[in-house]
Amino acid sequence: MLHYAQRICVFMAAAAGMYAQTTTPNIPATDTRTSGTVGIAQGQTARFNVLRPNETATATCTAVLTYFDGAGTHLKTSTVTVAPGTVGYLDLFSDADLALAVDQRKQIRVTVAVPVATPAASSVSSASLSPIKAAAAVPVCRLIPTLEIFDEVTGKASVVLGGFHHIADDTVTPAPAAD
Repeated sequence: MLHYAQRICVFMAAAAGMYAQTTTPNIPATDTRTSGTVGIAQGQTARFNVLRPNETATATCTAVLTYFDGAGTHLKTSTVTVAPGTVGYLDLFSDADLALAVDQRKQIRVTVAVPVATPAASSVSSASLSPIKAAAAVPVCRLIPTLEIFDEVTGKASVVLGGFHHIADDTVTPAPAAD
């Protein structure tokens, strides 16, 4: 009888532990990359471009483009859908979006986030990916990002920035995209 009671106690403790665990919403995992920072002044526009280089692919690619200032404050976001062989973009205007005065400058950076495919399909949240599954996560498409700063009157570019860097994520370490 004592042995039976011990088993019930172990079962009850395990069940209580399962109920005590918190769950996270089903947030899709992403491959997120960031630029370095550049300055923007009054009279300039920042254009964040993403090129879908694989013209032989048949599917479009959806990505989230986001601007941040030098302090990490969110400035502007848009979701773009890019067909193979085309470009998507998001503009940040120094006057309308940032309200910069003539003598002001603001440091900005951008991020691009593309969903990743995981072996467990879309029902798995990023928080529940095991290290084995996370290692197998692959971006669903490849985009080549660039950030340019140009004069609003002449259209002449003064800065073009490439060389984006992967943002480390505790849940997903994506492998290179297949396409």
